[in-house]
Amino acid sequence: MNNIRIYHNCGFRDNWNKDVFEIDKVGYGFILSPRDMTKNYISSMDDSLIKKSFFDSQFYNLGFINQNYLSYNFLDCIDTLSDYANEKDEIAKKNIEYQNNIDFEYINIPTFDFDLLNNNLYDGLYNDMIESQVNFDPKNKLSLLNELIIKPFTKYIKEEKINKKVLITIIFDLDMAQNVDRYNDLLTLITNNEVIDGVCIIPKCQRSYKRVSNIQFLFRMMCFINDLKRVNMEVIVTNCDVESILYAAAGADAVSLGIYENLRHYDGSRFAIDDSFKHGPNPRMFSYKLLQWIDYTYLYPLSDKFDMADLFEINKYYDATKIKGYKWHFLKAEPYKHYMLSFNNIINDLPESINDRVEYVKKMLNNAIVMNKNIRDCGIIFDESNGDSHISQWLTALSKYESDVLRGE
Repeated sequence: MNNIRIYHNCGFRDNWNKDVFEIDKVGYGFILSPRDMTKNYISSMDDSLIKKSFFDSQFYNLGFINQNYLSYNFLDCIDTLSDYANEKDEIAKKNIEYQNNIDFEYINIPTFDFDLLNNNLYDGLYNDMIESQVNFDPKNKLSLLNELIIKPFTKYIKEEKINKKVLITIIFDLDMAQNVDRYNDLLTLITNNEVIDGVCIIPKCQRSYKRVSNIQFLFRMMCFINDLKRVNMEVIVTNCDVESILYAAAGADAVSLGIYENLRHYDGSRFAIDDSFKHGPNPRMFSYKLLQWIDYTYLYPLSDKFDMADLFEINKYYDATKIKGYKWHFLKAEPYKHYMLSFNNIINDLPESINDRVEYVKKMLNNAIVMNKNIRDCGIIFDESNGDSHISQWLTALSKYESDVLRGE
């Protein structure tokens, strides 16, 4: 077994995560966050769970506040970056003290999602900051991140001589993947800071038919992981789905799993004010062989043509969906618990060495292509959200990583 850790990215119905953690021994620990958990709720958790968990402060959108979040008193009355700038030292102090006073494994420095802050990003209230710092550019996102978050947080950590390992949360987006200068600037900003021990990466890229499949983005994500590991940084990738096998292949120390799609993919929408009605997703079952979530309506024709054990891990949660009268619904626990067990086994089966891991994942991807062809040959035609178009793109990104990065080192 390799040493890749799996963290449960907790949100709504986190009791399902706790079930598979305690009963089925899935996962190393938990990513806890204020959007879905009150301060008292986290304080009431068993110490054995807290010790292997860390906190995501979710500073993504300063204008987003809900009742759970208010219980922490981190960003009360902070609606704009100028508000934040005026209170940054006090905010850093309160946040770090909270994390340090609970037996979390790490101190995790938060981040902004600048796409959510665009409406109040340049509100003309930065004169004091600009005048006092000659090299400060208020229109440069990394400059803002450094001045408003990294400096006040790391300064307080150093002053208080806090001895926990320190992570910093970073949103890695498509612009970061495409802009070499911004990529290098971020890498320098992180790796030159003596306080920071590791990075909690949140991939942010638009999906095609429910899968992240942009080749350049995936390739640069793997490069980013590799660059951080080369300087002995710890790397945890959160808010990810099946594509995390690529991040693990690149050397990530840990990846996350989540129950619902909004915990397996970050787009900022959970932290934006949106009163529009949203339909629940179709119930789906995760296939370890196809590396895809399959709509339950396809299970009947598949079972007529294939041994389902060749497509889906057969565990107790899979068996529960086969009981006569089982009613499929996206709020039923069994498909998600089945996924967590199956995904856990995929990650645990990855080889120890990076080169072997890359070859192993390439084989998985090629096998998925063959199996999808066999399914089509039997007359079962998946729609785009169940198909395998992402597999060839993942394979291309991984092959490019192997040839351009691994063989070049």
